[in-house]
Amino acid sequence: MGSNLFRFFISGVEKEVLPGSKLWLLPLSGKKIRQSCDADFTTGDYYLAACKVLSKNDFLILQTGIKSSLDLKSFSNFKFSHGESVHDTSIMENQIIKIEVFLEKHGAFYHPLKIQVVFYNNQTCSFVLNGAVSKKGIALIKNEYELLLKINKRHSKSYLPQIYGFDFITMGVAGVGFFLGQWFEDYREFHVSDDNETRQISIWDSNGSCHYIQVEEAFAIYQKIAGILTHYYNIETFEHISSWHHAAGDFIVSMEEGTFSVRLITIREYSPLTQFGARESNKKTYILPSLLLFFLNMTIRIRIDRLNGTGEIVMIDELVLNGVIKGFLSALDEKSVIYDYGDLRSAFIEFFVQFDSEQILDILINSVESTCSDPLEITLIEENLQIHCRRLYSILKNIEK
Repeated sequence: MGSNLFRFFISGVEKEVLPGSKLWLLPLSGKKIRQSCDADFTTGDYYLAACKVLSKNDFLILQTGIKSSLDLKSFSNFKFSHGESVHDTSIMENQIIKIEVFLEKHGAFYHPLKIQVVFYNNQTCSFVLNGAVSKKGIALIKNEYELLLKINKRHSKSYLPQIYGFDFITMGVAGVGFFLGQWFEDYREFHVSDDNETRQISIWDSNGSCHYIQVEEAFAIYQKIAGILTHYYNIETFEHISSWHHAAGDFIVSMEEGTFSVRLITIREYSPLTQFGARESNKKTYILPSLLLFFLNMTIRIRIDRLNGTGEIVMIDELVLNGVIKGFLSALDEKSVIYDYGDLRSAFIEFFVQFDSEQILDILINSVESTCSDPLEITLIEENLQIHCRRLYSILKNIEK
């Protein structure tokens, strides 16, 4: 099985990208066609790097993903090399028709590829191949791979992609880091939008079109996001998922018959939000103060997006906080079953309402100053903080425990 199996595409473009074409020679930045003296890493270079890493060591990374993702019983009629059973390690040409590689988007540091393996029985299996070319991107992608490994092992219930291997290869003078992971089929990126002259949520499709829903319809999405972030918050070590952003498309959504399912596709950082009790043997005293800071920080971050993903920084309507709080408290109920600290929902609400709205505002101001580095975001947050805090306080004060 060799490189002739690979076909290359750019998502949203119907035709195959062929070697030597304009799209093949386009710099990976996508800004201009490379001149003969230009040393930019091209789209074609990136495709070939992906082909190289996927085919390395008898397609070892790809084999791992296939065996993890598919019901192998459905492949009982396929023969592996030398007649081995389906549980052995070689994948041969008589099993796979082609491997389609789709360049999905360009991030600040990553260039995700969708890898679609097409088998002779017409079954397909899809993966994401995240890649980075810059030095900073390579360092980040290695760290992300290790975080996903660690956190997936800790949690039996996962909203994160499973991952199947990391590798680093060289292409000429450039190095490329890749890891292969689970592709969430039928999940889409979404963003706040004003495209139709009214504030809506646009759910992107792979062909470049958008499906629009009213902000009120999207409350369930933000409720699930709050539940996911709280699910991964460690109430004993105060570790939480940080450095995520809606504008980066970190959360994706699937909608079927009016019901939303949400997944988180990346973890860039997982560390304590506070240093409360860092040297204490018994951290129980600090569980609620740290949980409060996590909650307040999350309620702000969850409202921030860029119009259509790349435009003006905006905050979604504060009414979304009803769903955010519901998702947070539901996740606390799950944690109450796991940890021996009693009813975390009731304990948190009682702790929160000990403060008045002005005190909550002061805490949030300090939190924003210490966790946010974007001046435009800070200005936007500060303009909305009073209304935000009043809404939080009103909901939690009147909620049924």
